[in-house]
Amino acid sequence: MGAGVGPYPQGVEEKRKPGRRRIAVVAGVVVVLLLIAGGAFAGVRFARDRAETAAAPGDPAPTVTATEDEQPAGEEPTAPATDPAGTQSPVASLAKPVVLEQIKLGREPEGVAVSPDNRTLYVADQGSKDVHFVDVRSQKSSAIKVPNTPRFLALSADGKRLYVSLFEDNFTGNGMAVIDTVNRSLVKTIRTGPRPFEPAVAPDGKVWVPIHNGARVEIYDDQSLTEAARISVPPNPHWIVFTPDGKTAFTANHESSQLSVVNVADRLVLKNFKVGKSPHALAVTPDGAQLVVTNYDLDTVEVYDSGDQRLVHKIKVGKEPQAVMISSDGKHAYIVNEGSDSLSVIDLGTGKVVSTVDVGDSPRVNALSPDGLRLYVTDGRGKTVTVLRTTKE
Repeated sequence: MGAGVGPYPQGVEEKRKPGRRRIAVVAGVVVVLLLIAGGAFAGVRFARDRAETAAAPGDPAPTVTATEDEQPAGEEPTAPATDPAGTQSPVASLAKPVVLEQIKLGREPEGVAVSPDNRTLYVADQGSKDVHFVDVRSQKSSAIKVPNTPRFLALSADGKRLYVSLFEDNFTGNGMAVIDTVNRSLVKTIRTGPRPFEPAVAPDGKVWVPIHNGARVEIYDDQSLTEAARISVPPNPHWIVFTPDGKTAFTANHESSQLSVVNVADRLVLKNFKVGKSPHALAVTPDGAQLVVTNYDLDTVEVYDSGDQRLVHKIKVGKEPQAVMISSDGKHAYIVNEGSDSLSVIDLGTGKVVSTVDVGDSPRVNALSPDGLRLYVTDGRGKTVTVLRTTKE
């Protein structure tokens, strides 16, 4: 045995062994912590030395930015500024939208659309041969001339193409203008059947055009800009909408008071069914569950189950309901009443009108901004666009 080290007396060793083990463990832990701390210090010092070596004389000291794993003690990690794409919840819509302003524009504004970034408003002026581009923030506008009177608009999903239906009051000049929104130039004018109404862009990018006086839908390829197909429907189609999954299309056939249900894949009409009278416009809820129809000559709106076309609600609104949009949260339908100069707001859950808001003279078409915050209504005789706030914002 080494000097100064001897056996403990009997009984004492057994009492002291646990304490000795604890001391040994604690000592080991301390050593490990010191080693880790030394290594961490060395790593930081090494990184700092490298940064100082890389910096030129006279340069300011480099700024060290904490990573997500290096948040200060006691603080919650900083969340991203925005939710990942596709995860942001839709904004809650108001039961009574608030009129913010009216923008003076053109001679008789009709069709309207909003760019994907919510910054540009496109308006067809059927009192002239102009399609207006309006900066939403500054309200400055410019116009692109088209060959004939512009009526209704549809925008491609990426916002780079604007499709404009054209025809004169004597049913001549029938066509569709294709506008490059980036370069603000007319790409092509396509000859169509008589009186093309509200075009619609299908999920695959093809453009469906209801031909009012032709009792058909014409489908145009978005690449070649040539006609790809035709679908016969009852007279006379005004409006087309698609379910969110892109599998089904509905057309509003005004004079026959019918809606057509179309299988998009094979372009076959699956069903025609009767509605109130003179259906003008259509909208489908974001979840695809409900189909909303405006009955222009009955002053009513009907809500159908989009799957089996069962009538869910029939609602009295203002005079001559023309257009309809649905809030981004799917709770409200906004109905443009041309004959009442008003907007009816319907709660789609209860099927009740929850508010009526005055807009401009002879309102025609409405468009909701992609972010769900603004509703734009074209006031034909008023020569204005009414801007409404649709959320608490």
